[in-house]
Amino acid sequence: MRKTGAIVLGIYDLFLAMGAIWLGVQMITSSNGTFFADPYPDSWVSNLPFDSWVMPGILAIVIFGLGNIIAAVLSFKKEHNSSWYASAVMGAVFLFGLAFQYIAVGEMYIVTGPFLIIGIVQLCLSGYVFWSYRKGLKLNKRYS
Repeated sequence: MRKTGAIVLGIYDLFLAMGAIWLGVQMITSSNGTFFADPYPDSWVSNLPFDSWVMPGILAIVIFGLGNIIAAVLSFKKEHNSSWYASAVMGAVFLFGLAFQYIAVGEMYIVTGPFLIIGIVQLCLSGYVFWSYRKGLKLNKRYS
């Protein structure tokens, strides 16, 4: 059971990494902030500490893309039993980032709700793998 949970967590981490990399590339390559159907509102740019979407794009790729790839690799390694930790850290960083965005901009947007759910799911999966690992340790001690 522990192995299955770690594999699911690893797949979820890869999914999040791909999304962060895709979104980061969209931010970097956009010329005027229009990397979706509509440009981001001016209130976002005026309240945040950057002038374009290049730096947030780079941060999305490096922090969330690379971070979730590392968490996924740890989840797939058989001898590494703390994969839940890297995923939990990434989920917490993501949720703190959303909180910072809300504090800096002063508004919640349509994507904030789904992003909250994504971060909470990552934390819940990490918790499940952690508890499965602890349960496995207790069983191994009992039968040793």
